[in-house]
Formats: sequence, C-alpha cells, structure tokens
Amino acid sequence: MIKLKHIINGAVVSEIDMSEGDFSIGRDHGNSLQLDDGAVSGKHAVIKLVANAYLPEMFDISISDLGSTNGTYVNSTAVKQQQLKHGDIIRIATYEYKLFDDQSHVGTQTEYLPM
Repeated sequence: MIKLKHIINGAVVSEIDMSEGDFSIGRDHGNSLQLDDGAVSGKHAVIKLVANAYLPEMFDISISDLGSTNGTYVNSTAVKQQQLKHGDIIRIATYEYKLFDDQSHVGTQTEYLPM
C-alpha cells in the first residue's frame, strides 16, 4: 500500500492511503487532498499511481506540478515532474508529506542481529 504521511516538526500527524489513479492536491474543493493555505494553488499538483508494466502489483509513482505559483518540492528540490520512491519528502507551501511504499522492502525499524 502507498501512503502519504503528513509530517509536522518531524512527527507523523496523519496518513492517507493512496490507490491506483490520480491523486490531486490543491486549495480548491474537489481535490483528493485539500490544503487550506493561501500559498497553495487551487490545482497545485497531482500524484499518479500507475501499475508497473512488468510487476502489476507494484506501482510507478510520479508527481507533477500543475503550474502552481509557489512550486512543488521533492527532497528540497523544485520539480515540474518527478518520479517518486519510498521515503521521498514532498513539500507544498508549509505542508510536508513523506511517501511510504510498504512493498519497497526498505526496513523502517532497527533490526536485531543475534551474536
């Protein structure tokens, strides 16, 4: 499952489950994620989840800025269009989200290694 985790001051405050298709972000009603901030454009960005052609149970994930006034950032870099992967940080205005892909096979906890 793909999730967007809302981060404030380094802490996860909420998470959103995402499914295949387009996930719109912006200030206007009707967006999948509506952000109430004057620095967010009405139709700010879109995240697309498309089944991978070779591994249909996996998703290819990308984000596109929709000509927003203040930009869309991935890992502190302004982007127009960018492929996303597990752990990427998306910033729109003052909102920060971390992408989690539970099929990425990247550990999120410390492993115990017996001696």
